[in-house]
Amino acid sequence: MINRWWFCLLISWVAWGVACSAVMAETVQGLQEIYSTPIPAQIRRQFDHTLETHATCPDCAITVLDGARFFHLYPKKFLVIGVEPNEFGGVWAVIAVEGEPQTAFQLWLYDLDDDEYQLRSIEALPNALDEKLIHRLSTPAYSRYWL
Repeated sequence: MINRWWFCLLISWVAWGVACSAVMAETVQGLQEIYSTPIPAQIRRQFDHTLETHATCPDCAITVLDGARFFHLYPKKFLVIGVEPNEFGGVWAVIAVEGEPQTAFQLWLYDLDDDEYQLRSIEALPNALDEKLIHRLSTPAYSRYWL
């Protein structure tokens, strides 16, 4: 478990990183490290599962905190630009979403088991992504990371 001080430092670092474009995975090598984990695939699986559940049962509740508010994001491609441990279990993942060029979103993925995560919450981060970072993420070097 991460202690409270470390958690506060982590949140400050994520907010600062997004605001200053010093996002965790600034390079292709940083993305390779993130994408060598099961986290990006688990996010896509969770998004797809939410879409499938809603298609078969439109009245069923979305089990993600604030998930209904961000329902429009689930079918879109995303790129994981940062991952950090979460004090409550699992990880915080910061994603950029296709068609939402200046907003980063923070996801809480709860660690259920080895290589299996459950999406627990999603929220828009308050600071816009830097224009240079947005441009860099749309270059061919990053195209294979968009899921």
